[in-house]
Amino acid sequence: MSQSPDHDDPQNENHSALKRRIATLEEQNAELRGEHSNKSRGDPYLLAGRAIRRLVSLNYRVEDLVGEYDRRTTSCDEDDSVQVQHTEEEERIYNSFKQLLRWVPCVRDLVYSQSDGYQLNTAYQKLNRGADSARGDDAASLKLAVASWLNEGQPTPNPPISSRDKSGRGFYNDSTAELLCPVDFNWADKSTQEGIRNYEHDFQVTAHSWPTFMYKDGRYDREDPTKGLFKGALLVRTFKHIFTSPSSAGETRPDEEGSHREPLYKRSRTTGERRTRSDIAALLGMRSLRFALSSCGSWRTVDDEFDHHQFYIYMINYFEHPPTSAAKASVENLLVWWNRQIFGPRNVSSYSPQIAAQYSVANTSAKR
Repeated sequence: MSQSPDHDDPQNENHSALKRRIATLEEQNAELRGEHSNKSRGDPYLLAGRAIRRLVSLNYRVEDLVGEYDRRTTSCDEDDSVQVQHTEEEERIYNSFKQLLRWVPCVRDLVYSQSDGYQLNTAYQKLNRGADSARGDDAASLKLAVASWLNEGQPTPNPPISSRDKSGRGFYNDSTAELLCPVDFNWADKSTQEGIRNYEHDFQVTAHSWPTFMYKDGRYDREDPTKGLFKGALLVRTFKHIFTSPSSAGETRPDEEGSHREPLYKRSRTTGERRTRSDIAALLGMRSLRFALSSCGSWRTVDDEFDHHQFYIYMINYFEHPPTSAAKASVENLLVWWNRQIFGPRNVSSYSPQIAAQYSVANTSAKR
């Protein structure tokens, strides 16, 4: 059983994996001794790493992802006859590793190279710095953008949202609080406001409840909880701000599936640009929006009682592990909706192609 994607030399692969594991231990020892490398930092890896927090993983480091791949490779070589069981966390890490190879191709060359451990760890650290730098840039730009979006909306926030200081956001301002409030509570209720602000046990704000901004128009139907979920207007604007351009975030598209209005921007797109983007990109945009609405001044995985990592896992499970065929169809429809919002209805054949075998040309050929 091989865990190697498109690689056919198990001996060299195992050798490289062992070298990386040794190098990781050496790097950890160096950190414990207080040693730090001052070698020059290569721009290509810094630039490539910027995709990681946006398209690959919320918080895993590159060495964690490669380490899981190495662990599987070496364990398979030790006893290929044993079916190894992996935990959910290990599966998530390995799936993120495969996404890493997809979105950051230079990692594939590093993994299969014969570079020594020092060179590999230097490259991984550059990728990590690029990843964290992009997250910081996104957070800084969204801090300004979200303040602008909310201040331009109706009703106007009172007091207005500061574009510089986040301490007045979160549950300290009714406009951001209403968006962050778990849908299981009603922010308009004074007891809810007091309970959340006083950290009462019956009003905990955790990842186990969807924030109101996740729903279209902020409306949650307890009897039909998927209705409008992942269709919040600010989610779409956040995605555009991060993944297309800040200027495109001000554009709106009709929500009706049957609408044939022209896209508001006419820039021609290549086929690659029109294809469905990884849905994980939208998930990371949702995480970025929650952070921008919060009063938290710097990124942390757990904000008070809200665990962003758990929030991220719930969203991934929703998209990637639908429990029924009906749920799977619902997710497919949701992704089509997202593509229409981002790319416009005229590009539908690129992200929702027809099944050619069901149509007249194929039928004609079959009947001849």
